[in-house]
Amino acid sequence: MARTPEHQFIRELVKIYKKSPDDPFYENINPYLKVWLYESWIYEKELESEKLKNLAILIGSFINPEAAQKMVKSQNPDFVATNAEQTAQEIHKEIINEDNNSKKKRKKRKVVE
Repeated sequence: MARTPEHQFIRELVKIYKKSPDDPFYENINPYLKVWLYESWIYEKELESEKLKNLAILIGSFINPEAAQKMVKSQNPDFVATNAEQTAQEIHKEIINEDNNSKKKRKKRKVVE
């Protein structure tokens, strides 16, 4: 039960406010403050996780540099994807404009009898 994020967060609040988990303080806490504290706590955990992952890649790069390079590239690619639908529409418009400009008018053929 103590492994769920909610209970871990309550444990974090106990460390911060130095009050036991069954104290009515936690029931009367401002809901916005509680959400803000929870989101801040989650963000800190994400930063810590990212730091540990980068440290593991660094340590692993001494043993297998190619695998470490692949992991870094998968996290931070050299290219950035754009809005594919918008790009496709712009390309379609350019193609249509080129077709309209490049079409030559046909001359009418004279019918010879």
